[in-house]
Amino acid sequence: MTNQPPIPKRLEQMLQRYLLPGIALVYILAAVFPGPGVWLRTFQVPGSESLGLGPVTAVNLLLAGLLFNTGLAVPARELLCLTRHPKLVILGLSIRVVSCCLIIGLAIAGGVLFAGNTWDLILLGLILVAVMPVANSSAAWTHHSEANVGLSMWLIVISVLLSPILVPGLIGLASRFVNPAFASEYADIGHGYAGSFVMTWVIIPAALGVLVRSVFIRDAFPRMKLTIKIMTSLFLLVLNYANGAVSLPEILAGGNTSLILLVAFSASILCGLLFIAAWFVSRLCRLPRRDRLAVMYSTAMSNTGVALVLVTSILPGAATLHLVIIFYTLVQHIVAGVVDEVALMVDRRRQSLADSCTMTNQPVLNDPDGRPTTQTGSQAAMYDEEPVSSKGSV
Repeated sequence: MTNQPPIPKRLEQMLQRYLLPGIALVYILAAVFPGPGVWLRTFQVPGSESLGLGPVTAVNLLLAGLLFNTGLAVPARELLCLTRHPKLVILGLSIRVVSCCLIIGLAIAGGVLFAGNTWDLILLGLILVAVMPVANSSAAWTHHSEANVGLSMWLIVISVLLSPILVPGLIGLASRFVNPAFASEYADIGHGYAGSFVMTWVIIPAALGVLVRSVFIRDAFPRMKLTIKIMTSLFLLVLNYANGAVSLPEILAGGNTSLILLVAFSASILCGLLFIAAWFVSRLCRLPRRDRLAVMYSTAMSNTGVALVLVTSILPGAATLHLVIIFYTLVQHIVAGVVDEVALMVDRRRQSLADSCTMTNQPVLNDPDGRPTTQTGSQAAMYDEEPVSSKGSV
């Protein structure tokens, strides 16, 4: 009789397994029943303007809750661990920035070949996705692949802190090479992100989450972990439903299948190129397996939740732009799952080869004290330069 994992562990596995289908489902619901999602976007919290925050909607609160829970998932010791290895953090961030700049260049080059209003909106969506901070979900995929979680967390934190400078700067740079008719859209998005939006609804909630975990619930966090994961998933699903309700019904009502296929193809190409670029540079820099996977997830996975809240607030009528971000949200999780499965298959094959070589070259002796011990050597060979630590720290 096989031992079943405890109920909390099974619930955690179910959350991870069904999160992507859940995101796809809420987008379908947003397209068919958009009413509650539109209400969430238009409802304003009473008295919020008196606090100096401007009109606060339910979507703003959902985004802040999502980032707060992400901060709760970040143990301070994991962040402090990588302060001894600043070069690794700088290298990972450099790979992210350089890869995004290359993708922006390719997208702009495509804009020269494919002119038109539709392509200009797709181009803006691709550029916006590329310049967004690292997705919070990249840390979850890094943890699932038994890669360097500490590195992933640092890349998330630093990219968020630098985003008020990087995002408007890169968007402004890209606006000089695209259709001048869309210069105002680029300027509006850049100004919107550089303002109080990212500080109020992204940086401060994430920092508060880290602080609350470190000071108030450090010992109680293991018991609260599953509840926090459930709340994070609910925030993510409702937020995607509310954002999708703005544009998906209009797109489906138009019956423009060619537009949907073009957007899906563009988002898939962008995501695939970012994963490939991160893998290539990581191999070129000879990063070990744990660091290489963390850099891949952190480079290719962008915080599309922030991007979607931003564009649906500033450009609510740009349905094609919304669709690009929605599709990239789905595609990046699909490709991350493929990368995780490929990494697992490679690890299993290396383990099998190492075990077979050990059995061939080192015969087992009858004396138990004389039997060769090969487990450590096999594990080290399986993971390139170093064995994997299940804690995911450097």
